Amino acid sequence: MARERRHPMGTARRSALCLALLSAIPLGADAAKINYSVGGYVEHSDNIGLTESNPEKAETLGALFDFDMNQTGKNTNLTARGGFEYLYYTGDTFDDDIRATLVGHLDWNTMQDRLQFLVEDYLNYEPIDVLAANAPDNQQQVNVFLAGATLNLRPGAATRTRLDIRYNNYYAEETEEFNGDRYNAAFTLWQDTSQTTRMAGTIEASQVEYDQPNLGADYRRLDTYATLNRNLANFDLNLRLGYSWVELLSFDGEQSSPLVRGVLTWRASPRSTFNGALYYQFSDAAQELITRSDDIGSPTVVAPPPSDQAANDLLIGPDIYKQRRVEFDYRFTGERYDFAIGPYYENNEYLDPTVESEGSYGVGMGATWRIQPMLHLTCLLSRSYRDFDTFDRDDDDFAAYLSLIKIFTRNWSASIDLRHQERNSNVPEASYDENAAIFSVRYTR
Repeated sequence: MARERRHPMGTARRSALCLALLSAIPLGADAAKINYSVGGYVEHSDNIGLTESNPEKAETLGALFDFDMNQTGKNTNLTARGGFEYLYYTGDTFDDDIRATLVGHLDWNTMQDRLQFLVEDYLNYEPIDVLAANAPDNQQQVNVFLAGATLNLRPGAATRTRLDIRYNNYYAEETEEFNGDRYNAAFTLWQDTSQTTRMAGTIEASQVEYDQPNLGADYRRLDTYATLNRNLANFDLNLRLGYSWVELLSFDGEQSSPLVRGVLTWRASPRSTFNGALYYQFSDAAQELITRSDDIGSPTVVAPPPSDQAANDLLIGPDIYKQRRVEFDYRFTGERYDFAIGPYYENNEYLDPTVESEGSYGVGMGATWRIQPMLHLTCLLSRSYRDFDTFDRDDDDFAAYLSLIKIFTRNWSASIDLRHQERNSNVPEASYDENAAIFSVRYTR
């Protein structure tokens, strides 16, 4: 069978053009701070397609480029990180592929910081079908572009009013139902009650329109909420309490729900940090992609699955859902040892009754041992369980990852990585078991 070259670059071109335009804007006298790395790797897998029957052994050759940049001018700030990866699969099972990631943010302040214009872009690859394994042919590029303006006014020394206007564009390479636009406006009244505490009240309205009107997924949303931000020497709290109304334009009536969002950080000691988060809110795939943007642009070989596998489970589509999520993590940073562990629980209930709601829970943990200043050993483990409300399917996923990294000079490093991942499912042909070994070389500047 002849190999066909795949060109999943429509979304990547959009984001690359956006980044190029942002980079071309003059930001002042300060030069941009740019860090980048270039590398290559070879991977051997004993089940490249992640199939239950007839697993196929294959090698993957990869070339990658990662970067992060930061530039601050008199009235502007630009930050961006991301990368490109070219994948060549031996044999004829999968086409060559190009994957790209990007998180970019530009803001321009004028009128003595009273008016701010901003542009943001979020590009990642996500599964086409979340019920299928994360095999090479189950990946697509997904992009969320955001532009808008913020007007800040100060009626008093400790009081601020803010008006936000935002436009979002959604695009997915394969799931065309996701493509559409979001229009959003919000009014906020801030009050600084002390140097460490800020309180606010917000009214926010949104309308989402998808490119395929026959889907009947368009909706309007209204949120009203109060926010408390408290930042102390060893304690940070961000709490949002309110109420939301959603009107699905293809259905009669509306649905409403309380809005609760809390994020807590406690630095118990210089080496130990506890984090906790609680979400009870309406959400959708585009909003979730932005929420998860801290994970976008991580080095592909230095920090590959299982962290990738645990995060790469976002259902790309137009449907809004009620999200219930609780997560905790503990992190210890020592002179030679780092350790982290974090359990989570999530249940997503879709407002459209024809879309399958799902629940999941699990735990991830990782540790790094700096054997020598230039030799590091990392181990990652994750376990997760997933079930569905309306049909009989249960998935039990486990992944383990071991990496030995040797740093030769300030710029050059190499690593040997071992990966094991498996899924046990009660659905025929949905289970799999894979072992892989990876050798990589990277130049970092």
